[in-house]
Amino acid sequence: MRHTVLRYGAAALCVLGAVYFLLPLSIGVLHIGMLYPAAGLLLAAVWLVFPGLFRRLPRWLRRTVCVVLLAGLLALGTILTLMGIRAAHHPDGTRPVTVIVLGCQVRSDGTPSRMLRDRIQSAYDYLSTHEEAVCVASGGQNNQEPTTEARCIRDTLVSMGIDPGRIYLEDASISTEENLAFSAEVIRREGLPTEVAIASDNFHQLRAGVWAEKDGLTPYSLGCASIWMLGPGYWAREAAALLYMAVTGSL
Repeated sequence: MRHTVLRYGAAALCVLGAVYFLLPLSIGVLHIGMLYPAAGLLLAAVWLVFPGLFRRLPRWLRRTVCVVLLAGLLALGTILTLMGIRAAHHPDGTRPVTVIVLGCQVRSDGTPSRMLRDRIQSAYDYLSTHEEAVCVASGGQNNQEPTTEARCIRDTLVSMGIDPGRIYLEDASISTEENLAFSAEVIRREGLPTEVAIASDNFHQLRAGVWAEKDGLTPYSLGCASIWMLGPGYWAREAAALLYMAVTGSL
């Protein structure tokens, strides 16, 4: 009886976890980082409630599934750990750095989205306390944005009190890879420090750091926390993307 209660309790927690991952659907957000954790948790709930269903499968199939699942969990766990380590790798403030703000969605009225505003705030917090630091505002413009992400970043920082002479624009990039590659070109052209502090979400720091290193930069993190409802899905999506890139050799 006790084991049954524990199994049902664990199944209920799995269902609640799946619901949590799917909460962004309520605001129109849907991506793979929400779906595969929710599917895995729901599958675990079914297994806990109806263990006999899985015992009917051939032994070789059960073993194969277990090995694949364990390997996947180990790989994802390793990547998530590396993501956390990179997010905690902050500049020590003893050497000059160039802050790179990675752009994301600009609203139709020209103001930064919540995610972009958080990145700008991280950059501002550093720039306002390290007056020797300069900044590259990085991000182009898609067909739903009234201005470039770089210009939105610069204008917002200036409105917060940062000297516009400390801010350089990179307004052609449309991906993280281009953000860092084009920002590296600006840094070298202007003779700015090649040690960079990347203002972006914590989950984004590992991939951004890898691209920065490929472009000859030394990256640090100015990471910001994601919205509570969106964060777990973004971390899961980023981990899956990094795993795919590692397997395919594109990282």
